[in-house]
Amino acid sequence: MTNTVYEIQVIQLDQEERMREIQQAVAAELREVGLHQTVSIALTEAAPTPDVPSLAVYLGSQVTATDAGVALRIESAFNEGLVVFPVVDDLAEFSVSIPAMLASVNGWEWAGEDPARRLARALLEELGIEDRQRRVFISHKRDDGLGAAEQLHDRLSHMGFVPFIDRFAIRSGRQVQEEIADALEDHAFLLLLETPLASTSEWVFDEVDYALSHTMGTLILQWPGNPEPVPGSNGLPRVPLTKSDLVSDEHGYDTLTDAALEAVVARIEAAHAQGLVRRRRMLIRSIEEAASVAGCSSVPLSAWRVSVECDTRSTILGVTPRLPTAEDLQLLDLVRSKSSDDSSAVLVHSARVLRERLRAHLAWAAEGRDLVVMPENAIGGQWTGL
Repeated sequence: MTNTVYEIQVIQLDQEERMREIQQAVAAELREVGLHQTVSIALTEAAPTPDVPSLAVYLGSQVTATDAGVALRIESAFNEGLVVFPVVDDLAEFSVSIPAMLASVNGWEWAGEDPARRLARALLEELGIEDRQRRVFISHKRDDGLGAAEQLHDRLSHMGFVPFIDRFAIRSGRQVQEEIADALEDHAFLLLLETPLASTSEWVFDEVDYALSHTMGTLILQWPGNPEPVPGSNGLPRVPLTKSDLVSDEHGYDTLTDAALEAVVARIEAAHAQGLVRRRRMLIRSIEEAASVAGCSSVPLSAWRVSVECDTRSTILGVTPRLPTAEDLQLLDLVRSKSSDDSSAVLVHSARVLRERLRAHLAWAAEGRDLVVMPENAIGGQWTGL
């Protein structure tokens, strides 16, 4: 099994224990999302290895902020094009905990519950292993789930997620079913509110069915009293709620207590990372299997890409677990342009359908470049006839 290698440069003077905590948290996060056997991340105080995807973490203190050697290491990291995370104990003391060259960089406060694990997730997002835009589709029956859905939408929005519920996301005059279908294509994680009436909704059934058939990450928030499951949802991970976890709002809807809300958001954060990684890995496996059937060799690259060699033809393939974007094409083109050969590039997605407006936009973005956008179910024909 070939590992994809990343490096995190730690710039510090007096924070060895914190560095160990970050190392342990990164390893724990890789195990949690199931990548510990295929991804290797080294924390090092040395300069990163050339051509290895890397970033830097500065562990700040007043002593470290004034050290000339530390300043040189930060300057070298910037010159290498690395993102530098300034980590400090208190953002109110940020200016005295960092050298001047980091003053314009957004800082990270080592505070709150499990800061090492939260920082590890942010680092994996920056490296492209986990996702920066954590999109969550909230599936619910309005009749008895609207209060909790709106509450979760608000809380997740403040925690760096991009949540979707139709009440907020679909403007008047739009086709509701079409908009929901597009939203499902563009989200890699579904949160189902399993209220007593959820199983009676055909729309909720369709949303869960889509999530299952497209290997979306899924988490079910189960109301007290063992409500009837949505068909097809048996066996999916559930977070059972008790009566003490719920309170009624001014409209009579169930909402979560503050404690229950925090616990649920923590579960969503972990489950989202797992679901997204699983979906990306399945896309990568589809590429590798198609290449193997065609007699081609494949080599994993960083940030969920694969290089396939078939006779004299080289192809770099990237994957997106959501609707493909022009930015996906741009990033893939940058990787291809750094290749020493004349590789072509293919962006593989798992969407059921790309609407004409999106297809035209992607064609415009790829014009003049050897870039192809392809659904997962068509990848088998990529090397046919070579």
